[in-house]
Amino acid sequence: MRGPDRSVTELLPETPPTVVGHGILSDTMLYLTARRAEDGVLFRVFLTPEDFRRLVGRAMEQDETAAIVREIAG
Repeated sequence: MRGPDRSVTELLPETPPTVVGHGILSDTMLYLTARRAEDGVLFRVFLTPEDFRRLVGRAMEQDETAAIVREIAG
């Protein structure tokens, strides 16, 4: 994570965030922009292509995308 150190639980509370954007920074870095349900704050999660594949695969198996993002970002 970039910027000031913050705990992942502070960024991703129990209510799943809503993905509102995404992009590719390079061949090796993707990002998701999400909005927290509680207060509407936007944040970005940076992912390698392998992290993204794991995120999508696990999200398809179960509806716990926020928990997966916490694990990847942690």
